Amino acid sequence: MEEEEEENGAYSSTVHRLIIFTNGGAMGLLQVVTNQSSTNEADRRAIILCFLVITLIYTILRVCEVKLRNKPNISNFVGHVSHLFGALAALTLISLISPTFALVAVSLWLVWFVAVMYVSFSELVFPEDDAADSPV
Repeated sequence: MEEEEEENGAYSSTVHRLIIFTNGGAMGLLQVVTNQSSTNEADRRAIILCFLVITLIYTILRVCEVKLRNKPNISNFVGHVSHLFGALAALTLISLISPTFALVAVSLWLVWFVAVMYVSFSELVFPEDDAADSPV
């Protein structure tokens, strides 16, 4: 059981590193491409505000994931939701750079969202009970 928790923790921290790297890269690319963008100022401000709100939600969920380490099912669920919000934050920034690519990526994100929520909810509702399977 502890091996699985450590494995989930390593997976989660790796995904969080990737999300932070992607968001940082998108912000850097956004600074380079801003002058060439066809997006008007009001749309750009609204998208950046959305990015900031989604990033705030991502950060709060990340803190909750760390605080709930002693409850593995809930921690895994919160971790998966925070990964989804982190990826969505990156997609909002990418939509300023390339709206067409962001549209394709958002459709893939929605498929990922449905799959992860299905698996996460099934783990919460029907947790695996190792103690029930053991003959002792």
